[in-house]
Amino acid sequence: MGKKEYFFSLKQYYQNYSLCNELKQFKGIHQGKRCFVIGTGPSLTIEDLENLKGEITFGSNRIFEIFPKTTWRPTYYVNQDFKLIDKFQEDIKTVECRRIFLPIDTKPNFGDNDRISYFVLRHKDFYPGDADFSTRIHRYMGQGFTVTYGAIQLAYYMGFSEVYLLGIDHNYSISLNEKGVPVMKDDVKDYFEGSKASNKGLNLPRIVESTMAYMTARKFADAHEGFTVYNATRGGKLEAFERVNLDEVLRK
Repeated sequence: MGKKEYFFSLKQYYQNYSLCNELKQFKGIHQGKRCFVIGTGPSLTIEDLENLKGEITFGSNRIFEIFPKTTWRPTYYVNQDFKLIDKFQEDIKTVECRRIFLPIDTKPNFGDNDRISYFVLRHKDFYPGDADFSTRIHRYMGQGFTVTYGAIQLAYYMGFSEVYLLGIDHNYSISLNEKGVPVMKDDVKDYFEGSKASNKGLNLPRIVESTMAYMTARKFADAHEGFTVYNATRGGKLEAFERVNLDEVLRK
């Protein structure tokens, strides 16, 4: 990480010291429990979401587009994509959940809202090395070019011992390769059934960097006893974490 990015994130933290430190209320609040981080990939089903009612869950990005089809609602909502947040800010404001987590840069769009907590998103061009995994979310969240990586950091901060990923297909119809060149796959769907979502005008997935971020999360979990990340996605291309069967997990 360059000095410029480091000092910019440090400046953001101290300029918003009180607001950022409000995140300390979430440190360890779910110690030893399990949670589910929900993506918006095509493998996500209404039935699986209905079965997650009663579990602690993190929703992200455009998960609100599935709300008309299910009574399930996430416990927490996380977003770190500035273009997406700007485009869908009215939808985000009305997400039914216990708390919304957004980058501090987006506060002017939302004003004072006691349902929203803000974090400093620290940028780092890390490829081909490891991403930055933050254990102090009140100071900053490490950039991994996927909101799922941010949610995993939040889960660790909150004290969860088991994190299950669902709907994280990690496979896109168009994404950027390691050279920043768009790569297209005509036979791939991006979102769950019935989603109105489109990538037009938004950031394209940086799949090479996000893959590295997932590998970083796996290394972190392996090095920290009592914290494990599993992949409960039905199919998909994410192989950084041990795969588990969601139905078996829910029967525990």
